[in-house]
Amino acid sequence: MSLIGIASKAGVTTDALVHLIGGTVTVGVAGRLNTTSKSLQTFVDGGTSIGLAGHIGCTSATLQELRNAIGPEGAIGFLIGLCIATGQG
Repeated sequence: MSLIGIASKAGVTTDALVHLIGGTVTVGVAGRLNTTSKSLQTFVDGGTSIGLAGHIGCTSATLQELRNAIGPEGAIGFLIGLCIATGQG
């Protein structure tokens, strides 16, 4: 599948997806997950996000454990997966 196809399934623009893959969270991605880009950027950069924790139904501490375990690339993949899952069901 192309980046255009993945972006379409994730409900974000191709530009927003490219930025996210590069490690920068855009407003479009944040809007898709109903939180702020600053909060999600903190998650990508190694911290936790209360907004993201609420979105997936866990505590900030649990989300921090996940972030520590998966690293920055995993965090980016996690956000892409959440964007795709948000549009389904």
